[in-house]
Amino acid sequence: MQFRTSSNGEHALARCHDSLSLTGWKSTQQRLRLGRAGEVGAGPSALRRLASLSPPAAFLWLPAATAAAGLFPTPAHAHVKWFEPYDVTASPVPVSGVLTRHFMLALVGFTLLLAGSFLFDRFAATKGRMLAAPSGREDLEERLVRAGTGAFFMALFATGGVILTPELHTSADWPAWLQLGIAVSMLSSRTCVLGALGILVLYSLGVAQYGVFHLSDYPMFIGLALYLGLTSFSSERLRSRRMLILHASICISLMWGAVEKWAYPQWTFPLLAERPYLTFGMAPADFMVVAGFVEFAFAFYILTGFGLLRLAILGLGTIFAAAILDFGKVDAIGHMPILVAFAAMFMHGPTQLNLWLHDYSASVFDKARTAGTAFATTVFLFFATYYGLQYAEYGHGPYDHKVAVSAASARTL
Repeated sequence: MQFRTSSNGEHALARCHDSLSLTGWKSTQQRLRLGRAGEVGAGPSALRRLASLSPPAAFLWLPAATAAAGLFPTPAHAHVKWFEPYDVTASPVPVSGVLTRHFMLALVGFTLLLAGSFLFDRFAATKGRMLAAPSGREDLEERLVRAGTGAFFMALFATGGVILTPELHTSADWPAWLQLGIAVSMLSSRTCVLGALGILVLYSLGVAQYGVFHLSDYPMFIGLALYLGLTSFSSERLRSRRMLILHASICISLMWGAVEKWAYPQWTFPLLAERPYLTFGMAPADFMVVAGFVEFAFAFYILTGFGLLRLAILGLGTIFAAAILDFGKVDAIGHMPILVAFAAMFMHGPTQLNLWLHDYSASVFDKARTAGTAFATTVFLFFATYYGLQYAEYGHGPYDHKVAVSAASARTL
């Protein structure tokens, strides 16, 4: 695939497009093999020993690790606003109350874990090439997203009185009929743009009734709307951006939700009191810190990783799916868009961003150091944005949004 470019940025983007094709993937594999050969030959004996392992031996522990992650029953993946009383107008935990010694130790530990994952990332992409190879089945991914979106909005239509998620209630009748229209629009790729507009209308209704800060929990719906809108276009260049947008919106939603666990841990304490086994014997406050970092780290790696990308998606998806067994129909309906997106993301593999971030001409240790720094910086960036947005909307006086819902109304969805 040839591109005429006039700048380094355009040339890099062209290489990403080429790498996402099956033909381009073969050249990417060759670059990985050459890069690995140079590094392993010059590296320490332990690294050479690791590189000499056969693929089955090297990856024997990975399914077990993924299963272990899936068995980590963090209650945050059963979105707490769907099950317990909350009040987003209340001030979050003071910054000094969040940045405790336990929080900083967890931050250091997960930063080192992310840096280590990038050290192993290149080896994983080389030895387990099928883990990172693009599927080349965007038509199947599209059908999966359309089917899942249609099923989700049919469930909302059948339920009635809900805008987009279980806690976003409305007394108006027209949103239900719009949800039915969105579901019907998924039957054809040409009409998906109409469904995308419908999703944006519902999101705007949620903002009008519940406020910007509350709806900031759900940028995934904006990403889903953009994905569906681009599906109706014939331009392959525009359609090729769909999975990147979906990846980013899902990961941003998850990282934002992780900060909520640190800012409002008290919302989850009643749920933990009902299910004490979820904490593994940890103090509830300490458990919420760890749960937030688990979610944030998974989302950050899915957005920026490469070699273990599919395993990360599988691990986090398993956690969400396991929560349904404990929390039932409400959780199943509420998390259906995320689970469907995970399935499509797992099938698709790396996006343009994943490929661009993993330029194998750079040192693997430089990449690991950059990844660790970027992770810690992103944590504080999301933390500051979360607190800033909450204060901007509710810290200056009266408000007129419907901001709280009783636990009973959410549970009876």
